[in-house]
Amino acid sequence: MNLLEARVALRPRSTSDVIDLAGPFCVANHRLFLPLALWVSAAGGLLVLACRVGAKWPWSWVWLLVAAYLLLGSGVYTVAAGEVLFREAAQVRVSRVLGRFVRRFPAYLATRLVQLVVLGLCAVAVVPLPIFAARLFFSPEAVLLESAGPLAALARSSRLVLYRGVPGFGLALASLAAPFVFAIAADLLGNTLVDLIFQMGRPFGSLWSDGGSAYAVAGALLSAPFVAGAGFLGYVDLRTRKEGWDIQLRLLALADSEAGKRRIAS
Repeated sequence: MNLLEARVALRPRSTSDVIDLAGPFCVANHRLFLPLALWVSAAGGLLVLACRVGAKWPWSWVWLLVAAYLLLGSGVYTVAAGEVLFREAAQVRVSRVLGRFVRRFPAYLATRLVQLVVLGLCAVAVVPLPIFAARLFFSPEAVLLESAGPLAALARSSRLVLYRGVPGFGLALASLAAPFVFAIAADLLGNTLVDLIFQMGRPFGSLWSDGGSAYAVAGALLSAPFVAGAGFLGYVDLRTRKEGWDIQLRLLALADSEAGKRRIAS
């Protein structure tokens, strides 16, 4: 790993730049993100199928299940994003990413639960929810990429977003909206192809008339790489702005290079 060759330019970015770059970031690392998306989304799809068809769940319950799955499953892509910051995607094994995620999953699950409890208490107490939603937004990156504990991750996220609350809330709002946008687009595209082109009607349901469809579920599940990519790039942006991460990494890389030269010389 060459710390001088970050695959994302470490420079301050606006919130719109972060969101615009999330898609290209996922595409550029498709050799890792694509197989991860197939495994993670397929597992989520099978779970939804079992609950919807097997257990006859209503669509309202199914969407709650999808939301919970996205909340937890997006962490896989956060770990993957951290892996490809200094490595080519082809050099990172899917098993390595899944293994790292599984090892951190208990702390990650606890962090997500505490995050939801705090946001729920804020909503009940009529505390400005957008402020806390922004302050806690980067807790997944803290727990998965910095190996912080649940409470330490929440505190770390709060420190990162301090004085950057408006951009943080904008990124949190965009991340919340992304699954809805992906679900609507997938439902529209899937039903248009099957109904108008293949003349098969709507065998997999319709988001508008039925409350959900297989296409909409697939679209929502496939939004996870984009959401995680945007969160990771926002995290990199804040560390670059507030901690001089680009300078830190350059100094670490130079120190490693000098240490290597001294070992060779000796």
